[in-house]
Amino acid sequence: MEYHSGSCIGAGDVRIPILSISTWKTNDEDLENALNTALGLGYRGIRTWFGECKAIGPILREMFQSNKIRREDIFISASLPPIGNRFEDVEHFLKFSLDLLQLDYLDLFTIGSPMAFIREGDLMIPVNENGEVLLDLKSDFLKTWKGMEEQVTAGRTKSIGLAYFNLSQVQRILDHCTIKPANLITELHVYCQQKELVSFCKRNGIVLTAEFPFGSPGLQQFVDSLDGDKKFIPSPLKDPVILDLAKKHKKRPSQIILRYLTECGMATLIKAMNPKRIRECFDIFDFQLTGEDLDRIRELDQGEEGRIFGGSASTGLLSQFEKHPEFPYKKNSH
Repeated sequence: MEYHSGSCIGAGDVRIPILSISTWKTNDEDLENALNTALGLGYRGIRTWFGECKAIGPILREMFQSNKIRREDIFISASLPPIGNRFEDVEHFLKFSLDLLQLDYLDLFTIGSPMAFIREGDLMIPVNENGEVLLDLKSDFLKTWKGMEEQVTAGRTKSIGLAYFNLSQVQRILDHCTIKPANLITELHVYCQQKELVSFCKRNGIVLTAEFPFGSPGLQQFVDSLDGDKKFIPSPLKDPVILDLAKKHKKRPSQIILRYLTECGMATLIKAMNPKRIRECFDIFDFQLTGEDLDRIRELDQGEEGRIFGGSASTGLLSQFEKHPEFPYKKNSH
């Protein structure tokens, strides 16, 4: 397929932009400039997560009122946080996102994790006096999915999806759903290519969205600051194969990685607030990788060993999640 700046992927009425701006953990002061830059370039996807929507609503309202862009031309998504991963909480948190975003509907609403936390108000990560996450070990995401389906029927969201579910968990949803997931967001980069999951999603008509396409460049500094054994977090942006292909195509390493994911038929979330980086990430539609290029990148896959979040590099809060029965990255899970 020939991809261009306006490309979307999906089937039927649900068409997800190839590239979307992720607003997770962004500085409010940078948001307006970043979103104006992104939408001016041609980005048409905005991915919000849990608590950062408040600053985005006024920005979107001003854009719509000034006719800079129409609401129907943007694909806006949000997530159900783990504290809301129960049937009875779905509507509350979807309406909460709509209120913050100042919107009448979402294009996509996802269950943000197969795990659930105990809800104590709207605190996104509740902890006890020892700093331990309050995990809800009795949650049932199949019941939650029924609540998600009700939101489509009510017109609050046009489609529903999942984030960080493994293959067997997605299959359980497919076995019991009335409305099929339109999208699955997961960690995916050249060291963690999740080929079985990618094939599974394609067979079942689920758009797979890659998050952390560059690994996590800032994670090494965080890990180094912790007590205990130091761990090396490999960076796809510094891989010799990626650097060689960047030189060959006269592109940045980030552009080679994004082009690879695009040619593999995936959507990608871009975590960037710097206008220069936003432009670079969008400048991937004027070249193509050869078959040999694609093969070289495929060979970089390290399987589960390449996973950064939920894998061997997990620290702090992430390591606590392993106690949850629906933790998606246990040994032998897909």
